[in-house]
Amino acid sequence: MVGIALPDGTVPEVPEWVRSIRLLIAEGYAPPFYPALDYDPRKAVEIASELGCNALRFPSFSYVAYFPTKTKLPRHTELGSRDLLRETADLCRDAGIKLVVYNPLNHPFMDITANDPNYLDWARRFADDRPMTTTHFGWGEYYEGCLNSPVREQTIDCVREVVTNYPVDLMYYDGAYEGMDHEGDFCHCKYCKEAYWKAHGKDIPKQDRSDKLEDLVEYRGWMEQEVVVKFMQDVCTMVRSVRDVPQTYNNGEMMRDGWTAKAWQIPEMTTFMFEASSTPEQKLFNIRAGQSTGRNIWTYVGSHTVYNREHIKDDEIGGWFSHPIEGEQLQLDAAMATAAGAGYCYWGLNRLFYEPKSSLDRPAIKGLKAIFNFRRRNESLLDSVRPAPMVGVLLCTQAIGWYHDAKFVADAYGNYYYGAFQVLKDMGYDSEPFLDYRMTPESLAKYKLVYVPNAPCLSDAQCAVLARYVENGGTLIASHLTSIADEYGRRRENYGLADLFGAKLSSTDPIVQMTDLYLRPTSSETLIPQDPQLMRFEANPDATVLAETYERGYRKVFGPAVVKKRHGSGTAIYIGSGLEAIYEETLNDEVLGYFHTLIDPILASSRPYEVDFRQGLMPEFAASKDALILHLMADTGNIWKKRLVEETFLPIENVRVRIRVPVNRQVASVSLMWSNSAVQWTIKDGWATLTVPRIHIYEVVRVDLT
Repeated sequence: MVGIALPDGTVPEVPEWVRSIRLLIAEGYAPPFYPALDYDPRKAVEIASELGCNALRFPSFSYVAYFPTKTKLPRHTELGSRDLLRETADLCRDAGIKLVVYNPLNHPFMDITANDPNYLDWARRFADDRPMTTTHFGWGEYYEGCLNSPVREQTIDCVREVVTNYPVDLMYYDGAYEGMDHEGDFCHCKYCKEAYWKAHGKDIPKQDRSDKLEDLVEYRGWMEQEVVVKFMQDVCTMVRSVRDVPQTYNNGEMMRDGWTAKAWQIPEMTTFMFEASSTPEQKLFNIRAGQSTGRNIWTYVGSHTVYNREHIKDDEIGGWFSHPIEGEQLQLDAAMATAAGAGYCYWGLNRLFYEPKSSLDRPAIKGLKAIFNFRRRNESLLDSVRPAPMVGVLLCTQAIGWYHDAKFVADAYGNYYYGAFQVLKDMGYDSEPFLDYRMTPESLAKYKLVYVPNAPCLSDAQCAVLARYVENGGTLIASHLTSIADEYGRRRENYGLADLFGAKLSSTDPIVQMTDLYLRPTSSETLIPQDPQLMRFEANPDATVLAETYERGYRKVFGPAVVKKRHGSGTAIYIGSGLEAIYEETLNDEVLGYFHTLIDPILASSRPYEVDFRQGLMPEFAASKDALILHLMADTGNIWKKRLVEETFLPIENVRVRIRVPVNRQVASVSLMWSNSAVQWTIKDGWATLTVPRIHIYEVVRVDLT
């Protein structure tokens, strides 16, 4: 019997309240701050206290400042002589609530109707000198500011005023932004032209298809590292020179083609905050991706969705920011954050501020407070445990930025990496997403298996790292377009990992939309639904074909679909289609069953837990030296499964759970933490076995060790 390895090491060096934050967001881009200023600091702090929060996020600045800044940035026209930041800080101190101050770093604020000459001077510009504008929250249209313009110094001065003059407990940054709606367009303002010529002695690329790839790479690297990340570094360093206060950075998600994608490199950043995802399951994935950087992670609670826009058909309209998820969805959202060990940022005050009675009269808020209370009561235990992922899932950020092909749709790419995560989760294996540009031999060594779902862009060095991982005894599963281009999207004639896969490309372009295709394992006559988009390739003599693609309509074999090859002490498996994406989109049992045949022989003998498979039931395991924790989230809405529509949830009953007991340890007790109830359990062959009678949204199995 193989025992699991318990995690060691210490809690990250962050203040305890930061690690387990329960934050109420006072959003400066919405009522009660904007457009009219109704904000009452005393009422805001009372609501935070009532909800069980230990922190309040106050906006020093949004479109306008809410404190008497001496910079050229605009103040709210109704602010008068008041200092709302000071008033809020004093009340937070008296209530024992931490003050987190929101500081936008070049977030859109320059109203095009303001007639402020500075705004035109600070604006980003197209190559023909037209200013770039953006929309935000539906309030109006704004010039996009350029970080090479004086807006840089004005922003730093505003942040300096806040950290110097107010008792801030944590500085929270939104951005830094270099554009929003036009983030992908290069700025040609006079400040950028001068700065880029000084740095590289050449003009800014025109983005008119005449640019050389090398020039685009050079410019984007300059804008990302020497402008945006350097600006953030300067802000963090300045704050640290004034006062040693924790700092955090707000990011929508890890997988995006944005200038601040690598802001995790800034050492002063204590924690990171993730915003939206389309489902609770994707939220768990995004949190885990952030934690793979070694940082403490926060997440929005109450707005995990990319909101339903079907009645508007306009991607520029955010929609339902005032009333995002409610009811039991809100509790599930918070449960996912709890299982991931993330801090909570509840969005927010705008929903509760105008309530005629206590906000706790609303069932949704009662459910959220119940999660907050649970987290607070079990703080010591929940902070001591760590996840124990068996699998690493590679996120190909390079493909988002550099791979251009009509058959590779960036918005659909998530189906591959979310699909890999979901396949593994539904088989009972926890995984950790990690970023391609952080991959090292040391970081891969901790995984029993590395899954590379449809990663077109991998450098020669990255391919070598993956090959070394397999050579040293690891198992690699890769799919579809993986390694057909280098890190900047330049096509190869064959897979960069061809020797590892034991495969040779017949065509660099996938075959798309073939009808009624099936996967036929060579070991059986079973037909399994196949991805209609697949790669045409040949298997090398040293590789074993595990499955072929069968065209039922023509009654013929299209070619190999899955191959396996030994390499050194390890094994590589290549799937020539996006089979994991098919599972994400269909939840097909036959596809899941085929993945079991590939993965169970590698992982089953060392799995830390087993749970009865029920669609919608998501387990997440964590351990300390003295306790094992299995979170169980039931995403089982009782409506037709049309995502992003309000749901209530049905319970799952009589779920059998087995948790492996570490070698040379004994079980002292087993209990259900969320329902606070005892449970019957047995020990046999190194497993603690029990039946959880009922899971309605959330339950936690706790095993204490002696």
